[in-house]
Amino acid sequence: MNYTVKILDKTWLTHNVMQLEFEKPKGFSHTIGQAVELTLNQPEFKTKFAPFTLVSEPGEAHLKLIIKVYLDHHGLTQALSKAKISDTLIITEAWDSYDYKGKGTFIAAGSGITPFIPMFRNLQQNDQLENHTLIYANRTQNDIIIKEELTQQFKKQFYNILSDEQVAPYDYGKIDQTYLATKIPAFDVHFYVCGPDGFMQSVKKALIRNGAREENIQTGY
Repeated sequence: MNYTVKILDKTWLTHNVMQLEFEKPKGFSHTIGQAVELTLNQPEFKTKFAPFTLVSEPGEAHLKLIIKVYLDHHGLTQALSKAKISDTLIITEAWDSYDYKGKGTFIAAGSGITPFIPMFRNLQQNDQLENHTLIYANRTQNDIIIKEELTQQFKKQFYNILSDEQVAPYDYGKIDQTYLATKIPAFDVHFYVCGPDGFMQSVKKALIRNGAREENIQTGY
């Protein structure tokens, strides 16, 4: 079943990442970690759905997404960035993306942080975020999404690594087997990995080489 919903608010979080808030349809329900497919309610986009993980919690009155905008693609995300308040979207029912299974390490690249944001907020509200680790890869420091909130949540267990910029206090380079070994004290925990396909596959292989069990590693859609 699809729903037509009205855009209520747009907020830019970084130079190319925005939060989109829109109506929650009557009867719509979702759990933390679930995603929807979405498109603009316009003739040229009605068949161009794309998946996004909901960052709103189930009890909130409205639905929220965090979307990275690819201006050079001239596609859906660019059109969403130009959409006006009261424009309408078409969304699907929610479906499973990530499932929180226990304490461990979250590893994300760029907008791959978005599926984990509602998990972090829920764990923090229930005083259960302690002893989790976040490793977050970006090109530059200006690409880090909700940096202040993540820093407050994870404190010394928040590791940022930049690939295109060498600047203190951030690490520089790429997430590989050696880097993971320096940040993760034990690999017999749960791992949640999200980012581009190549990133997820390389991180998964590196985790397994370091002793992680494949069944304890979640990757995204």
